[in-house]
Order: sequence, then structure tokens, then C-alpha cells
Amino acid sequence: MITRSYVDGRWGQMHVRIAGSPASPALLMLHPTPKSGWIYERLMQALGVGRTTVAPDTAGYGASDPPPAPVSIEDHAEAMFDLVDRLAAGGRIGDTMVDVLGYHTGSSIAVAMAGLRPERVRRVILVSTAAYDPAVRAAKRAALVDWPGPAEDGSHLLKLWNLMRGLCDDRIRAEWLHQSLAENLRCAGRAPWGYDAVFRHDLQAGLDALAHETLILNPQDDLYEITRANAHRVRGGRYVELPGMAHGLFDLETDRIAALVDDFLRR
Repeated sequence: MITRSYVDGRWGQMHVRIAGSPASPALLMLHPTPKSGWIYERLMQALGVGRTTVAPDTAGYGASDPPPAPVSIEDHAEAMFDLVDRLAAGGRIGDTMVDVLGYHTGSSIAVAMAGLRPERVRRVILVSTAAYDPAVRAAKRAALVDWPGPAEDGSHLLKLWNLMRGLCDDRIRAEWLHQSLAENLRCAGRAPWGYDAVFRHDLQAGLDALAHETLILNPQDDLYEITRANAHRVRGGRYVELPGMAHGLFDLETDRIAALVDDFLRR
């Protein structure tokens, strides 16, 4: 069973989902922009036997309070350590050392956590990595100034729906897309803040320095090629390609992903 609660954080309250038994270390699951911990609900249930899974809504997304202005990936990483400290102090998880799973933006935060406080992270799982070189990051960040706002006739909703449909796994159902669209809309004008943090962050350098046992899962989504090109940067990392999968994989391929994660964390 998944329980939901709020934990005081550095920018207000952070919304968090928790499932499983109070075992150590907990698995912290970090979502992409502009989603929330909602994307992990089925995977949390599959992984919950003998393990605690924790899926927070990153500050400014889902039901978590936002910072007053865009912050860095490192700031988000420190906020996650704050969350872990409070959960451990309250007996919600067993220890302040965690395993970390990140997806897209969450991967950048996971790598930053491992770099900032390596003694607090046991193992790392990265699902798709935005490991762009500096020139590409600068160009993508500059393009954020043209992020589209709401249209008076609501046409932006159809555009977002069609964009999501193009990025998602072909097998995904309209009901999932509807809920996913709702998660995208919750952050309103803060939608590009997470991307801004990603494009300011040197993930290539972070991967080069990553010394933790690491599993890299590479579904065939919009970061497929860049993840493949940079997987070698993680020394001794275990790399697994997931052809034919795209956004929605945690709901469509729950058992397969859970088996890969469970096998890696139990080694």
C-alpha cells in the first residue's frame, strides 16, 4: 500500500509517497520534469516487498511547494537529503543512507546526490540521462525563453497532448495520457524550471566522477541516443538497453523493470 504525506522542506512542504516495509536502505525514486512521484506508483507496489520505496514530488512539481525562483540541480539534491533526514528522524525509513533511482531530470538529481554526499548514497539507478555537452545545454537553455504559455482558446492543451502522445510508448492508453497531462499542468508556469536546472548542470562531468555501483537503463525515448553515447562515462556501470519502450514504461513493463532494479539492489 502507498501512503502519502507532507514533510517540511527548505521551500515549504514536500509531498511524498511511501510504500513497503521499513527496511534499509530505502529506494528514493526521482521523477522527470514536469511530472511527479505519480509515475512510480505501480513500480513502488512491485518493489515494496522487503524494501521501502520513497517517491517525492520535486519542489515546484506535483503537490510540493515551489522555491521562490528556479534553483539548481544541486539545490534539488540537497532538498532530497533534507527529506531523507526528516523521514529517518520520524521513523518512516530505517536509515539516512539510500539507494537512488532517477529518470530524466531525476537522473541528474541522483548523480548530484552521489557527488555531493557520496557516503549517503549506496547504489544508483539511472533511467535516461540528459548528458548533453556544454554547447547543446546552452542552446537548449536559451530556447526556454520561448516556452509556450496558455492559449485563450485552450489549443495549447491539444498541442501538449499530441506532444506527449509522440513521446510515449505506442502501447500507452488514453487514460494514462489524461492523468499524465494533468500532472504536467499542475506546475503551471514553473514547467520549464526543471529543464533550466538540467541544462545548467554538467551531467557529463557528474557521470565521469560517479564512483558508486550504477545501473543505467536506456529505454528508447527522447534521450535514447544521448544516454547510449555517454553510458561509458560511468566506470564499471552496468548498462541495459530497453528497445521498444518509451515514456510510460513503468506502467507497461512494471514487472520487467522491477526485476532489473531488484536484482541490481540485491547483489
